[in-house]
Amino acid sequence: MRRLFPVRRLWPVSVRWHTALTAALLCASVFAAGWLGTRAFLRAQLTASALDSTRTELDRMADAYRAAAAGSGRAALTATPASGDALFEVVADSGRPVVSSAELRRLDPAWRPLPPAPAGASADWTTRTSATLRPGAHPQWREYRSYTVLGRVVDGVPADLLHPLGRTGRTLGAELDGAAAGAGPGRRAETENAPGDAAGPRRLTLYLYVPPWDTQRTLDRLDDTLAFFVPLAVLLTAGAAWCAAGRALRPVEAIRRELARVSGHQLGRRVPVPPSRDEVARLARTTNDTLDRLQLAHQQQERFVADASHELRSPLAALRTGLEVALAHPDRADWPAAARRALADVQRLQSLTADLLHLAVDPDRAPRPPGVVDLADVVREQVAERALDPAGPRVRAEADDCAPVPGDPAQLERLLRNLLDNAARHARAEVTVTVRESRPPGTVVLEVLDDGPGIPAADRERVFERFTRLDSARTRDAGGTGLGLTLARDIAVRHGGTLRVGDSPAGARLVAHLPSGGAPGAAGAADPADPAIRAERPRRPGGGG
Repeated sequence: MRRLFPVRRLWPVSVRWHTALTAALLCASVFAAGWLGTRAFLRAQLTASALDSTRTELDRMADAYRAAAAGSGRAALTATPASGDALFEVVADSGRPVVSSAELRRLDPAWRPLPPAPAGASADWTTRTSATLRPGAHPQWREYRSYTVLGRVVDGVPADLLHPLGRTGRTLGAELDGAAAGAGPGRRAETENAPGDAAGPRRLTLYLYVPPWDTQRTLDRLDDTLAFFVPLAVLLTAGAAWCAAGRALRPVEAIRRELARVSGHQLGRRVPVPPSRDEVARLARTTNDTLDRLQLAHQQQERFVADASHELRSPLAALRTGLEVALAHPDRADWPAAARRALADVQRLQSLTADLLHLAVDPDRAPRPPGVVDLADVVREQVAERALDPAGPRVRAEADDCAPVPGDPAQLERLLRNLLDNAARHARAEVTVTVRESRPPGTVVLEVLDDGPGIPAADRERVFERFTRLDSARTRDAGGTGLGLTLARDIAVRHGGTLRVGDSPAGARLVAHLPSGGAPGAAGAADPADPAIRAERPRRPGGGG
């Protein structure tokens, strides 16, 4: 692992440097591969072209010998090969050179002639072999050491077109006139009477070297050109990537600066959204949505803290006042009445604290319901208890024989008790509780209907917020904490259901949908056909309060 740290230090951390360096490396790799590929392709094409032109010139040399043997004489050999710097060699069957290019001796003074064609080769015999020159004076002799040689057989050449042997020059007819080459009669006689070279028609092997000069010069020009333009292209690509990355990251930097200014006292700030439709614009919109949710949660939290502190301060103040008055006049104080008032305030504080602790638990981390509860039995028990209170409204139940719901009996009982408490405080004379299984099966519907003033449509979601009281009921209800409906919805959501305010011709109608315990895999959801349920499903517990 320690060996990786130097590499990490060398590799740039900045996104702009990372992008520029990556683009430069990629560009260099692509151009290098293109350079090598182009060079190989160009070499192959130029070599093939040089082979074709050499083969054509070799055919002209063979035709010149045939024409000279047919009667055209030595004049037919003086014009071939056409190129003055061609590397050629003519070898007799004895292995002795007849005539060769002067360039061979200049490039390699110790040059030895190539062997003649095989004895059984036909007149149109063609070969291709390789020869190696070892020049010492040529500036690029290392590149020009290896040559491709093409060979051709010419038969029936008169002896007067061969002697003297071992001639050098630029054409096939070089030094055929002895005097032009400065050769004396003694040398002519020596070459003409050499062993194995008797008078008569001869068979010759013509060799012509494929010149590499043009190919090498073209490749050198290509290398020189690309050696300048490839680094320039890499630098331009890196610069373009640097500028493009900087331009692309400019909105990100603006988002970062704006987020750095966001604090608990400045949650209203929003990051700028670029006009583009790319990932950065989506990031900015998502960031603004997150800031909206954070601001809303912060405002709700502040409102909740203010309401909770007010709700806690009132019973504490009443408790303290009652105790101080009783202690100030102990001889005239009704201590049993003071204790009862103090006990009522303590019970209110205890209930409010329990409700706050219940709402403080994240519903995503809450344990799953432990078992299955018959909600119809819970309804019948609660209605029977309400019947024992002669001061409250009449409560009647309309329940199926069995309504199984997966959940905690204590929490489901509290859900129903809170709904009944809310209905009893606002009902004029009667509260109706209905529990039934929906059609098709899979959801249990719990309804609590009172004959009170009802809930306006505009306030049907606001009543589930914490410590929310409508204008007609701003005063504290007797024994209430302002969290009854909030807790009821929270319990419904924790059990995979929903709670909402439904339509009713008179009074308030609270409807809870809970998953049926009889449906396999019913973790879940309320009736999907109800649009109000679908709209309520993504809401978090407490109605945003």
